[in-house]
Amino acid sequence: MGGQNEVEWKNSIEINHCAFIGYSPTDSFGVKFQNEIKIGDLILIAQGQNSSKRFFLSGIVNSSSKWEHLKKTPNIAQNRELNNVLTKKELDKLDLDFNNSTWGASKQPATLYKLKPNENESDKIIATKLINATRNKRKITLMENVKLSEKRKEELKTLWENFIIKYDSNEKKNIQKSLDEISNGWNTYRAKIINNTFSLDDYTNTLKNETSGLSGGYLCNFLERKTSNVLGSSKPGNAINFGVKLNNDNETYTIGKNKPNATREEAENYFEEVIKPLFSKIVSSKIASDKVELVEQSNYNAKQILRKLAVLDHFSDFIYIYSDSVINTLYDEIIESAEDTNLGRNIELQIVMQDILNLEKDNPVQRVILSRFLWLYSNSQGIADENTPNVILYGPPGTGKTYAVKNSLNFVCQGNRDRYEFVQFHPSFTYEDFIEGIKPKGVTKDGNIKFELVNGVFKRFCIKASKDPENKYYFVVDEINRANLSSVFGETLLCLEKDYRHNPKENNTDNLIKTQYSTLIEEMISDDEKNIEKAYYFDKVNKNVYFGVPNNVFFIGMMNDVDKSIDAFDLALRRRFKWIRKDCDYDVIEEETKFKNKDVFSNISSYIKSCKSLNKYISEELNLGKSYEFGHSFFMKVSGLANRKEIKKKNIEDLFNLHLRPTLKEYLRAMFAESELDNKLNEALNKFTYPITKG
Repeated sequence: MGGQNEVEWKNSIEINHCAFIGYSPTDSFGVKFQNEIKIGDLILIAQGQNSSKRFFLSGIVNSSSKWEHLKKTPNIAQNRELNNVLTKKELDKLDLDFNNSTWGASKQPATLYKLKPNENESDKIIATKLINATRNKRKITLMENVKLSEKRKEELKTLWENFIIKYDSNEKKNIQKSLDEISNGWNTYRAKIINNTFSLDDYTNTLKNETSGLSGGYLCNFLERKTSNVLGSSKPGNAINFGVKLNNDNETYTIGKNKPNATREEAENYFEEVIKPLFSKIVSSKIASDKVELVEQSNYNAKQILRKLAVLDHFSDFIYIYSDSVINTLYDEIIESAEDTNLGRNIELQIVMQDILNLEKDNPVQRVILSRFLWLYSNSQGIADENTPNVILYGPPGTGKTYAVKNSLNFVCQGNRDRYEFVQFHPSFTYEDFIEGIKPKGVTKDGNIKFELVNGVFKRFCIKASKDPENKYYFVVDEINRANLSSVFGETLLCLEKDYRHNPKENNTDNLIKTQYSTLIEEMISDDEKNIEKAYYFDKVNKNVYFGVPNNVFFIGMMNDVDKSIDAFDLALRRRFKWIRKDCDYDVIEEETKFKNKDVFSNISSYIKSCKSLNKYISEELNLGKSYEFGHSFFMKVSGLANRKEIKKKNIEDLFNLHLRPTLKEYLRAMFAESELDNKLNEALNKFTYPITKG
């Protein structure tokens, strides 16, 4: 098909394309219908002959306005998902009547039909049948392309059952209540967009100058903050990405990145010409996959916000996650498909997870819980996986490294504490503590000290994991850079590498090594077979003892690089780990820092600016670098200091003096004379308080 031929209609009509099949149509083609077409008629494209025909629902006539070209007609030849359309045999199962239907022969090799309903059927019923049939076909195709093994599906089901059971009926009712409030708030905005009364003030405003009657005060705030509790975070990274925003002076506007002080008139023009038409198209589109195309092909920078617009109209078609990285991580693990857009992948993930977990089709509360489940699952998978079994999380203190790891491991291990171990390194930690060594073990009858070979904490963990190869085990070391690592690991360092891991399921000595105490253990076993428990692996034929790291053990280290440089890791160690930096997460501060009754502080945005201002002063003006910035857990302590819903200057001063000043003072001692310290600390406090006092 192809070409740009004009369509000759008996009546002037408008076609509203139904793009739920998933193709990206571009071309037009010419066709003349034999009989009259009326508003409400269904148009079906047929390609091929007789039983080999394939059918696409092309459109529903919904207006008598003039339409010169049949736009967005599917380019069948280029359709990468041709197997998603309905065959003649599949269509026949729907019991639709083609007799005496209005039809037209195209100048291209295809036919358009206007379906004639059966006696007791309406066009709406036919449309529903066609859409459901196509969705079922798509679902079958998707499930055939799922990459997960049956075992992995069962693991996901178990994780899901353990996760959702934590939500009792009251929590589910609260989620439903929040969804109802969001729907009501959205309907007000939606009506304004549809009836063309949506204004610049409705789009961007300040909370001190709220537009009356609108949830959240204005749409950007509603989408970014008011809906995040149940529909997930859709933060655009920077308010500039909204295209146009009101500045703090309540007079000038920022338009894009190049106009920071635009006039009201300039902002109005940009809003009317760029923002408003896009939002109108997205909201007016009634089919989820139509919205996918509009959102993903737009030039709007804050794509997360547009994606949430799609979700607000289609609670049951999406999971409530908007991040490219999270969606891609999930999609790449679960589905093998050519879909490459965020929302397109989102829809497919929702279909697949609904089938795997046997979820209800139209249950937004369940979608909220599923979205939280998949978010946690994705972040947990990102810590360590089969391709990168050794990970170091590093960054400033207070950035949630330990919290994130514990939370993730409790999730993936389903609360089974035996499958993960936490150890804290220190300067006195040795090879004997970690792998094995001879240590004092009581006193003999003669009064002499008794020595015994003792397995270290990591070797004991590896032995335990090797006996349960079907499950993943996680060994976590906090403050890993505080010990002499080369000495602690010794000759076992090689065993950590992915390609040199031992497979406990195979009864051989591949990827196993002898340690400095292997010979001693062999002698102990020859004296008493009970000592086999001292060995990771005992070759009964050759009577040899070996050590190895099983391939179901994942090694996670954590360190505050301000305490000791990454340079403490020699090259042999560094290249065996994946390094993940954790910095202050200001989104966490904004979302989790609550007043005592769990309400959000009224000036939380100003407080975020204060936190950023202090960290920027530390890293850039004092030239200490990002490793010396404060993490979000420090800044969240303001909740325990504020007695009102507004964070005051006094609260920030108390936070600084009680929790930040002592640490910052120690950082500065290495750079400034003692007489200069107080001045630098007072400058830091001024930087911290200024944004909150400025407002």
